[in-house]
Amino acid sequence: MDKSLVGSGSKLETFSDEVFFEIFDRLSPNDLFKTFYGLNSRLNTILTDSRMRFRDNLSSLTPKQFHSYVQNVLPQIIDRFISFTFGTYDTDEYQQVHLFLHRYAVDLRLFQHLRTLVIIKMTIDDFPMIQSAISSLEHLVNIRLSVDSEGVDTMSFVHIDNDLLAGPKLKRVKMDMCARTTFYNVTTLSNVEQLSIVWCQMQELTHLLQYSPCLTTLKATICGLNDVDLWTQSICGNLHQRCSSRLNSLKLVIDSIRFDYLLLLLEELGQLRSLWLLLNHYEYLDADKWENLFQTSLTQLDHLDLTIALTKPFQSANSPNQMLMFSPPHIACIKFNTKFWFQRGWRAKLDEYDHCVRLTVSNHALPI
Repeated sequence: MDKSLVGSGSKLETFSDEVFFEIFDRLSPNDLFKTFYGLNSRLNTILTDSRMRFRDNLSSLTPKQFHSYVQNVLPQIIDRFISFTFGTYDTDEYQQVHLFLHRYAVDLRLFQHLRTLVIIKMTIDDFPMIQSAISSLEHLVNIRLSVDSEGVDTMSFVHIDNDLLAGPKLKRVKMDMCARTTFYNVTTLSNVEQLSIVWCQMQELTHLLQYSPCLTTLKATICGLNDVDLWTQSICGNLHQRCSSRLNSLKLVIDSIRFDYLLLLLEELGQLRSLWLLLNHYEYLDADKWENLFQTSLTQLDHLDLTIALTKPFQSANSPNQMLMFSPPHIACIKFNTKFWFQRGWRAKLDEYDHCVRLTVSNHALPI
């Protein structure tokens, strides 16, 4: 940059601090300090002003750029970030999160004014440290966390507790943990309004719902249900009393859960206005059960996006090796295209491929 443009007596020098804050808010801290720091005392003062806030995303930095940033830029502004993203999608090149937390031992608790935190592909072993640090970030509004699949197997767990969800200003949380996520350690009400989870079991999700009174939007992948009898006794007629009455949008990917158990959950959520489901078992082709649900429980539902994807040959949810005889999907599709469904603006269509069929019922589907 031509130093005469920002030297003593230049027009730029007449701008207020607030104008500089507005301009600098659009630039990355790395570019700011490389370009402006050291040009004159006025700019140095602005860049180090406690009112100056920063946003940055380190995910695209090369290893060399990352090392320089953490050593030279980050220490000067760590307590003034309002949005910070780190981690790389390609962890084969380098594990940025591990370097950040261990080689450089950056303490996340120092991000005192952080409102948005995104961590991309942490190791599963680093999660407890991160969760503990998040409890100190009282200004957080948005959290997005993902775990690298390397080192994760079918026996891996991620245990969520109050440290992660009980922030006083926390509103939006997205967790893609590549492992079963549990919530039994959540015992404090949260203020979270939008939540996305990959993946958990049904009983863990319903436990979390009881501590999420402000929740309006939920997206989750659910696989499996343990302690069926206990879960059934605890949920029937009770969940709607403890669950958020504000929950109006639900998006679920369901695997290895019987239709009757899903119905028990949905019957407790009568306030829903939008429902999106991806299902993979033949039982869900029962149009009569769906119609009864929408007539008696989900009476306020406006938007429906229901997809039932079945691989050929069709098998039982309970006995994977057992072949079943039932009405073909095209018969089910006809039942989903009757007067009841038309009156609600919902249409069904069937797509058939070599190895699977997909039945879709939604506001957007065209009748066959």
